[in-house]
Amino acid sequence: MDRFGRRQFLKGAALLGAAGAAGLVPAASSAAEPRLPDTDPVTFEVPGLDPAHDGLRVAQLSDLHVGPRTPAATVRAAIEDANAFAPDLVVLTGDYLSHSRRELAAMHDLLGGLVAPTIAVLGNHDVWVDPDGAAGALKGHGYEVLENGWTSIRLRGAPLHVVGVGDHLTRRDDVQRAVKGLPAGVAPLVLAHGPRTADKLRHLDRPMVCLSGHTHGGQINIPILTPLFLASVAREPYVRGRYQLGAVQLYVNRGIGMSGIRVRVNASPEVTLATLRRAEPA
Repeated sequence: MDRFGRRQFLKGAALLGAAGAAGLVPAASSAAEPRLPDTDPVTFEVPGLDPAHDGLRVAQLSDLHVGPRTPAATVRAAIEDANAFAPDLVVLTGDYLSHSRRELAAMHDLLGGLVAPTIAVLGNHDVWVDPDGAAGALKGHGYEVLENGWTSIRLRGAPLHVVGVGDHLTRRDDVQRAVKGLPAGVAPLVLAHGPRTADKLRHLDRPMVCLSGHTHGGQINIPILTPLFLASVAREPYVRGRYQLGAVQLYVNRGIGMSGIRVRVNASPEVTLATLRRAEPA
């Protein structure tokens, strides 16, 4: 999640304390208590989807945050869950690292083994720590890494267009560059670590599904309070799950790991199991 700084962290701690005193906070899971990810199914009705891709299965992993705050067993369980879905495609939406280049070796060791074609983008922590190292670790497993560009991958006998946008928080996102040359009339799948990238995508006025992460689902997710905190302090209005922004269907994954606060409250780790369905014309 963003580097809020001391003042913002104290605001968040005070918010959690007040909510706990009010009895609003459910039991928490911490790095000392590894929790297996939830496998969350979601279906997108996509206008213009190639008929060959009706029923296409996409597994999404985000915010794995390899490091001392994320148990290795949790990361490996997420990889296994993704493979068990028997996806046509796996997408990775950033923040594989946490705080140190020393995490690169563990990142490489833990993120291998995805059996379907895999496409990734980087997140803000990857950029802060070592973007070239993070990309290299992913490419070492044969995963494709996109930044402000697109690729076409042939699945079920037809090309699927996948766009990867650079990280929003570190100002590496360039939507116009990312879609340059993208064929008209196709509904691309977009990967963007920061959910707010969808605000720029909506101005393209074309149907697309955007998968993102970054927020950890609020991580300390207290009804009403957490969305207000994220909107006012982090300026992040898209916390978790589905949003519709014009023709853009945005989905915000809760992520797998932790990089700052060592606790999750009402924001369990998530592997998204997405199915694409062709939306028939009205």
